[in-house]
Amino acid sequence: MEGNPLDSVETWQCVGDSFEKFQDVICTFFHWNCAQESGGPDFQWQMNLGVLKSQEDRNDPQIHMARLISTSGFVQIQTTASHDVIIIMPVKGYLNLRRGTMTQKVTAGQAMIYQPMGETHVSHIADGQTCEAYIIKVSFSWVQRFLFDILQLPVERDLRLGPVIDLGTPKARVLSRLISTLCSDAFTFQSRDLSPSLQHRLVETFSHLLLESIPHRYSDRMQTTKAGPMPNYLRLARDYMQREARNNPSMADVAKAANISVRTLETSFRAHLDVTPHAYLRTMRLKMTRQALMEGRDGRSIADVAAAHGFPHAGRFAQYYTELFGESPSETRRKGPLAL
Repeated sequence: MEGNPLDSVETWQCVGDSFEKFQDVICTFFHWNCAQESGGPDFQWQMNLGVLKSQEDRNDPQIHMARLISTSGFVQIQTTASHDVIIIMPVKGYLNLRRGTMTQKVTAGQAMIYQPMGETHVSHIADGQTCEAYIIKVSFSWVQRFLFDILQLPVERDLRLGPVIDLGTPKARVLSRLISTLCSDAFTFQSRDLSPSLQHRLVETFSHLLLESIPHRYSDRMQTTKAGPMPNYLRLARDYMQREARNNPSMADVAKAANISVRTLETSFRAHLDVTPHAYLRTMRLKMTRQALMEGRDGRSIADVAAAHGFPHAGRFAQYYTELFGESPSETRRKGPLAL
């Protein structure tokens, strides 16, 4: 292996002739298991690996990327449920995705996209003497926050993805080129030197292009959000919520600030944001709480921070928080202060 140890670098390149070493590296990097497709002793392989981080979570990569080459096929196996978004683009050979009793074949000109919410097997099948694929894993917590910033509504964990992307469409062709670039030898080798702000921009750009290029649960809503003008009274209601979020205002107070009835407030939120005003306000308060936990400047307990943002019941707060961000409040606090 070239470069620094796996636990201390942001990108590295590795080669070998042992399947056991290949398994060790890929499992460490992606948190998967894998098995050899055939029992032969000859298994030459190369991996070029890298990560991109956001400025919000400098301790945890938001995107893992890899170019994998081997002389024979293998099976990647994930038994632990996860909502992370996995994209695999075969370059040489093809893929078989198996979940439960369903198997999906993915060939050149296509890519695979899925969330491994149950036991998932992906077979990498060699074409002649070579098996090659680009792999990108995007943190679900990032995707969830990214979609919330666009849609301003709570995001479900199941994004209803793929599992096959047709790379023949114009947007998907751009996506495939970006995947190829991120997983290329030149980029993975140089990405360690990218500034934090540039890494953050790349994470945003890839996420936005991905979510605009493929169908998912929120595709229609993303188009509606861009196309549909929001009434001024709804903007007034949102602004009032933003100012008074920590005081947890009633819907009657919000409606009064926007000079509309509570009924109009509720119907307008559903029509334009596909969420109730109460759920919208709660999500806003959760984001403020998360910001305070990540800053961690005053040493208050998690319960005190939650109460200061309108969550007096610790158990209910933890449930809402985990559902929205994919991690517990204590996990957020352990990450330490934000890298600004």
